[in-house]
Amino acid sequence: MSHSTRIRPGYLVRQLSPALCVLLLATFSSPAVAQNPDQGTWRIYYEPSRERVQVTFEHYENGARRHGSTSFGVRPSELRGLPLSQLSSYSGPAKFQLVRDAGTFNFEGQLRDGVGTGFFTFAADSRFPQQLASRGYERPTADQQYWLAMHDVGYAMLDELRAQKYDRPSVNQLVVMGMHGANLDYMKSLSTAGHRVGDTRRLVTLRDHGVSRDFIGGLTDAGYKNLSLDDLQELRDHGVTPDFIASLRQFGFTGLTTNQLLEARDHGVTESFMEDFRDLGYKDLSLRDLVRMRDHGVTTGFARQQRSSDGRLVSVVDLIRRRDRGDY
Repeated sequence: MSHSTRIRPGYLVRQLSPALCVLLLATFSSPAVAQNPDQGTWRIYYEPSRERVQVTFEHYENGARRHGSTSFGVRPSELRGLPLSQLSSYSGPAKFQLVRDAGTFNFEGQLRDGVGTGFFTFAADSRFPQQLASRGYERPTADQQYWLAMHDVGYAMLDELRAQKYDRPSVNQLVVMGMHGANLDYMKSLSTAGHRVGDTRRLVTLRDHGVSRDFIGGLTDAGYKNLSLDDLQELRDHGVTPDFIASLRQFGFTGLTTNQLLEARDHGVTESFMEDFRDLGYKDLSLRDLVRMRDHGVTTGFARQQRSSDGRLVSVVDLIRRRDRGDY
C-alpha cells in the first residue's frame, strides 16, 4: 500500500550524485516545467530474492513537494526499457518507463547495482477519460488521472468491479481505493478465498484493517474456515493471528471458538504467560483459569510467593482470592 512520509529539507539532494542534482535543480526551476504538476523524483531498489523492484515517488507541484511520497513494488518486467541485466549489475545513466492504462511515467536518472534515483514526468493517456465514460464513470480530472495511473487503477480493475457486481464507485473513490491498496489483486484474492464484498468502501476498510489473503489462508489452515468478513475483521483487529492460535495449541488448547480466541487475546493470555505458569508446575490449567488469573493480576511471581512451606502449589481459586484481598 502506498504511504506518505515527511522528508527533511535537502534529503533528496544529499542522496543524488552532483551531476544529477544539477539536472534536477535545473528541471524544477525551469518556468515551463514549474507549470507541470506531474513530475517529481524517484528511487528504486531491486530485490532479487523477491523478484520485485521497490519504486518510491516524491511528488512535486510548482517546484514544491505535494502529498509526500508513494512507494510500492512492481515486477522487473513492468519497467520498460530496463532489462534485468541492467537492473541487477549496471552502473550509469538510465531511462525507462512504467506504463499504466491512465498514463505513462517516464524515468531518467542513475543506476548502480540495483539501486537508482532520478526524476520522472507523467504523460496522461488521452484515451483514458473516454474509456471511463464508456464504462459509466465521470471523466477524471488531470489530478485524478495522475493518481489512478500511480496506483494502477485501470481497465482490468474496472471490469472486475463490474464482474463482481460492486456498486459503481465515483472516480474519487477509485483514487481512494488505489491509495489504500484495495486494488485488482486484492479484490481477486478475496474472491479466491470465497468473499465478494460488493461495496468499495467496505473493501477499503478490510484492506486497511489487514484482512489479507495470507491472513485468511492462515486461519483456514488453522481450521477456521468459512468465517464471515465481520468475523475476519474482528479477529484481525484484536490481534488473533494464525501465530497466536498456534501458540495456544502448544499448550493443548484446540478447537476453540472465535469468541474464546478473542477472550484469550483481549485478556492478555500470551505464550509467555502460559509458559511461565507451566514451568512453575501448573500443568492442567484451563483457558478460563488463565483468563481469570490474568484479569485478577495473578502473576507467576505472586504464585511462587504463595506456595506453601513444603512447596505445594496454591489452587487457582485461592490464588485469585489472595490476590484480590491484597496478600503478598
